[in-house]
Order: sequence, then structure tokens, then C-alpha cells
Amino acid sequence: MPLVVQKFGGSSVATAERITAAARRAIRAKQEGNDVIVVVSARGDTTDELIELAREISEQPPAREMDMLLSTGEQISIALMAMAIQALGQPAISFTGAQIGIVTDSYHTKARIKNISTDRMRQALQEGQIVIVAGFQGVDENYNITTLGRGGSDTTAVALAAVMKHSGDSDGVVGCEFY
Repeated sequence: MPLVVQKFGGSSVATAERITAAARRAIRAKQEGNDVIVVVSARGDTTDELIELAREISEQPPAREMDMLLSTGEQISIALMAMAIQALGQPAISFTGAQIGIVTDSYHTKARIKNISTDRMRQALQEGQIVIVAGFQGVDENYNITTLGRGGSDTTAVALAAVMKHSGDSDGVVGCEFY
């Protein structure tokens, strides 16, 4: 079955209405006969707001703790997106980068992806679910949360499309769409 990775940026998930519109787009792709993986960014200005919160505490917050803090923005978005898709009558499941096995180096705030496991995503897709993945994040080999830097959700979407294309039974037909 063909696979499409749809990436929705912060403005695309900034409000409940926009999340619902994005959910409808993912459902349409599923109804057209595709397996669907959705990668989302943090909502609206969430990342900037989290950075401001950190700077209220420390002028130079530790990079590891910034990754811990900033990764929460995408986690909010994946849960809301999964809820929206489910409210529209379709099965969906949300995953953090760690939950799907995005392994990075240990360079906090600007990590690089080293490996991605596809097993958990493939299992959910085979169960008919739309898979929602938090962009921008992974874990290092010591299970520390890492982030990929600004634009990291785009990186996540492209990396997932590439690994899914070359590691399974999507018939080599994988699309990657940005919204």
C-alpha cells in the first residue's frame, strides 16, 4: 500500500479549528488508499513561549534541560491531533520520537538522527491507524530526550519518509507533503 507522510507546521495546528482541518486532510489521504503518517510541530508560538519560560529561570539554561522542555510542545500537538482524528471517526495513535525509536547523537538542541526503527509505526499502520509522530525530537543512546534544532519537524518528516521507503512494504511508493 502506498504511504504518505504529511507534515503540519505550527500555524497548521495553532487552533482547534486548524487541527481539525489537518485531521480531515490526513483522513482524506487514508480514504484514498494510503497508509498515513502525520508529523506535527508545536502549536503556533509554543516553542518561543517555552524558551521565554526557561529564560525566566536562567539566562543560560542547560541544553539537556532545554531539550526536555522544548520537546513538550510537539507532545501537546500529537495528542490533540490524534484526538481530532479519533473524534472524526478514524483510528489514530500518537507517538513521541522516543516511542518510535528515533535515535540521535547526544548533541543537545541540535542533534542529528542516527537511526529510526520502523517496527512500531508499521504495526500501527497494519492495524489501520493513522500514525501521529512528534517532530523535532528523538532520544540519544542514553535515553536522553534530544531535539533537532529549528526546522527539526521538517527533518523528521523527510527522515521518516526516507526510512519507510527503503525499509519495508510500501511498494517503494512514499510521498512527503508539507502543510
